[in-house]
Amino acid sequence: MQGAWWAFGITVASIAALAYYAFVVLPARIHRWRCEGLRAFARLIELRTQGRYANAESMAELASAVAQRLGVPLHERRRMELAVYLRDIGMVAIPYPVLNKQTPFTPAERELIARHAEISASITEQIPGLWQVAPIVRLHHVVYSEQSDAPLSAHILSALDDWLRIAESADADTASSVLKQGAGARYHPMVVQAILGEIHQRTLGNLQALTRSAALWL
Repeated sequence: MQGAWWAFGITVASIAALAYYAFVVLPARIHRWRCEGLRAFARLIELRTQGRYANAESMAELASAVAQRLGVPLHERRRMELAVYLRDIGMVAIPYPVLNKQTPFTPAERELIARHAEISASITEQIPGLWQVAPIVRLHHVVYSEQSDAPLSAHILSALDDWLRIAESADADTASSVLKQGAGARYHPMVVQAILGEIHQRTLGNLQALTRSAALWL
C-alpha cells in the first residue's frame, strides 16, 4: 500500500513539474528569446537615426516596472515589452534625410514621421504570433484626451517615450514637469502618477546607495 502511495506521489510531482515548465518556465524563455531577436530591429533603427529613436533597452525595463505598479497582467506586460522593440521599426520607410534632419520639421515632414506608428503596426502584424502586439505599437503615441480607452500599455509607452526623450535632451526634472502639465490631456493621469513614482523611487534609491557608499569612507 505504501508503495502505491509513493508511486502516486511521484506521478503527481512529475505532472506538477511538467505543468510548471509548460506554463511558467517555457513561456518566460520564449519571451526572452523573442526580445533578444527583436532587439536587432530596435538597434537597426538606432543606427539609422543616429540614436534619435528606438531607445529600447532603457524603455523596456522602465515600462515593465511602471506597468507592474499599475497592476497590468504579466501577459500584457510581455506584449508591451515586445511593442517597445517594434514601435519604431516603421522608421525604415521614412527617408533618411528627413529622419536625421537637424532643423525643425516642416508640417509635411512631421506628418510623414507620424506615419511610422501605422507602418510599424503593419509590419508587426506580419510577424507570426505577434498580431496582439500590433495595437500597442499602432497607438504608442496615443493622446489621452483623444483616445482615453486605448490599451493602458499604449498610454504607458506614449508617456515614457516623451519622458525619456526630454530627459535625454534636457533633464529628468524637466521631463517630469512636462508629464505633470500634460496629465489628463496629453497623458493618462494614472500613468503619469506611476511613472513619477517609479522615477522618484529610483532616484531615492540611487541617493541612498551613494550615501551608504560615502559612509564607508567616514
